[in-house]
Amino acid sequence: MSRPSAAQRKGRPPRLGKGESAEYAYRILRQEVVSLALVPGSDFDEADIVRRLGISRTPLREAVVRLAGEGLVKLSPNRGARVAPLEWQDIREHLEAFEVAQRLVCRWAAIRRDEHELAKLKQLCDAFREAFRRNDATAMANQNWDFHAAIAQCCKNERMTRFYLQLLTENLRISHMAMGFDYYNTKAAYHAHIDQILREHDDIVDAIARRDADAADKLALSHAGLARRRVTEVLSQSTSEDLELDVPRHESRSGGGHV
Repeated sequence: MSRPSAAQRKGRPPRLGKGESAEYAYRILRQEVVSLALVPGSDFDEADIVRRLGISRTPLREAVVRLAGEGLVKLSPNRGARVAPLEWQDIREHLEAFEVAQRLVCRWAAIRRDEHELAKLKQLCDAFREAFRRNDATAMANQNWDFHAAIAQCCKNERMTRFYLQLLTENLRISHMAMGFDYYNTKAAYHAHIDQILREHDDIVDAIARRDADAADKLALSHAGLARRRVTEVLSQSTSEDLELDVPRHESRSGGGHV
């Protein structure tokens, strides 16, 4: 990501060229929604955002419509725009849908990928590992998104790709709630979790390279389960000790597992 300009560091919006305001508003608001700086379920204060970003209402509304298309914002004729809620039921439904979608895109990617796409997957896998080595949490989130999005592109089904990318974007907020360094009891626990993610990324790429659809499916199930268990653990601790996120399991001959 680009470094903030001097104007941004001083709290002033940058000078924007013609037609750049909507893109600028989209990038800023998307990051604020994903990072939970904008509280889930809260209303957009249009006047405040216009003043804060130094833009007019038209590009702001263009950005909001784009965010709504990603599932990060809800539009209502009566209430206007508000940040998409993130209640327990929303998280439960997301994780259930994400598991099914991830298994399918990985299975199809193993069957349908080409050599150029495979090379890109390997590059993105390495980029996530390098971001972890630099201890760059923002880059890790971005590289992880890019890696899984590239798998979706390999599946050669535009409808499934769009659906999966929306889930992947929603997942950024959930990950922010549960997988930041501060949410782990120890540094060792954090490193152990990321090391497992790295191993599973490598294994998924290997299965796709071998065109082993069954292995890719099984690994995708494992990968989704790893995330589900982590989210359940953190949210249960933050609400009540006996609360469980009981995502319905789907029987599969490929076997059960974690993420």
